[in-house]
Amino acid sequence: MSLRLYYIIIISLVFSPGYGATITTGKDEQALLPYWQLQSGVMRLRLVQRLPDQTRAYFSGRGFNKADVELIASYCFFQSVYKNTNKAHSSEIIEYNLTDWKLVYQEKNLSLMVREKWQDIWQSRNIKQAQKIAMEWSLLPTRQTLKSADYNWGMTAYPVPHGATFDLDIIWKINGKVRKARIPDMKCANDIYVPPVEE
Repeated sequence: MSLRLYYIIIISLVFSPGYGATITTGKDEQALLPYWQLQSGVMRLRLVQRLPDQTRAYFSGRGFNKADVELIASYCFFQSVYKNTNKAHSSEIIEYNLTDWKLVYQEKNLSLMVREKWQDIWQSRNIKQAQKIAMEWSLLPTRQTLKSADYNWGMTAYPVPHGATFDLDIIWKINGKVRKARIPDMKCANDIYVPPVEE
């Protein structure tokens, strides 16, 4: 799917009998970068590209040294918003675990770089506690339960090169029932400089 096409493309999918979903993609109005969004029942997941320079600037501002900033920015990042769109006091509850998700890249199944994996990396690099905490709270929680009208956001990190295209297999539960979906042809941002937009 070409990212030059910024108008919304809607793809109808069927996961299991009687259970449908919609995937949209286009250009995020605030970030001015491509996004992919999955809406399935009360579950909405929106993933917006982040430029490597945005990642560099963000973690530099949180005290990481240059080598560690470059390590972080070598991964593919998306800003991620996960929401239970149900009205308050509804009974539908969403559960997810990012360790269940898989990237399909060059015919290989890869796992996301969740909080726990970063903790292992920082343990070996003698990172200060303040930076560890900053990284942890910047990422989407690995596991979470979302009741009606709950939402959360944070970054998700993927172990593929800048500019890579991959499929993302997502698993979640609605009231304990497992649901699955694939977002096809997601693309990591290229490592390019984009000048700021004047207001």
